[in-house]
Amino acid sequence: MRDYKHVKVPKSARLKRDRVVRKRVTAERSGKKRGTGGSGALWTVLVFVILAALGYGAWRGYQRVSRAEVFQIVGVDVNGVRQVSDGEVRALAGIFAGQNIFRVDLDAAARKALANPWVRDVRIERNWPRRIRITITERAPRAVLQAANGRFLIDRDGVVIVPAAPANEAGLPTIAVRDYRAAAGRALTGDGVAAAFELLDQLRERGGWDQAAVTVKADSAETVAILYADHEFRMGYGNYGEKLRRLGEIVADMNQRHLDYTCIELRPERQAAVMIRGQGSGVRRQGPKRRA
Repeated sequence: MRDYKHVKVPKSARLKRDRVVRKRVTAERSGKKRGTGGSGALWTVLVFVILAALGYGAWRGYQRVSRAEVFQIVGVDVNGVRQVSDGEVRALAGIFAGQNIFRVDLDAAARKALANPWVRDVRIERNWPRRIRITITERAPRAVLQAANGRFLIDRDGVVIVPAAPANEAGLPTIAVRDYRAAAGRALTGDGVAAAFELLDQLRERGGWDQAAVTVKADSAETVAILYADHEFRMGYGNYGEKLRRLGEIVADMNQRHLDYTCIELRPERQAAVMIRGQGSGVRRQGPKRRA
């Protein structure tokens, strides 16, 4: 058998292989494109007309509701009133008389209420369908202010409320501020008043002091002093707990020695000065006691 393995075949006699030819064809739709401008504009106009109709309907509905007698206010409930007078309460409630509950101006009513110096905070709400609810938080007098133009009640924030009278200042301590002219609704400024309230809090916490007989001089924080039972205790600023403890020790020592004193100076941190009244009056200084 003859071996044809190494026989060369001429190129002309070789079989041609089929080649796959790939062509990229871009297909386009035949005919003209559809026009969209006319229908888009029509839809825009239609949507605008629908929205306008809905808005007009809502406005007409609001007009009907806001004028309907079924929503006319028939009453006002006022809570939290003790010091505000009946006449002032009626004047505040009169703002809502005959008004529609949808159209009433709650902010204007709140401003009118806050103009009263007794009112610290107010909340006004619609109580559907035909009532208004007013909740008032009043100021609580904490002390009597002795000012250049008279005596006034003040709250814990130092806001001047009303002029003081024997009926409304009973049991309250006094804060004296020289050369200050008070006005209702205005808050006192200055660190002396804040220091005076801090000192009064310490006196109340310790007990044993008749608050109505206490006067705190509060021209400035550095000159804060207590006037009590014909005595003056010069406290200065801060550290009132420790100073009151020292004051108690000094007063007990004076009473034990039967010494009549007019003033005790406690502003120095480590030494107190006592002014003795009467014959041979002078100043006694007491320093810290040494432990045995």
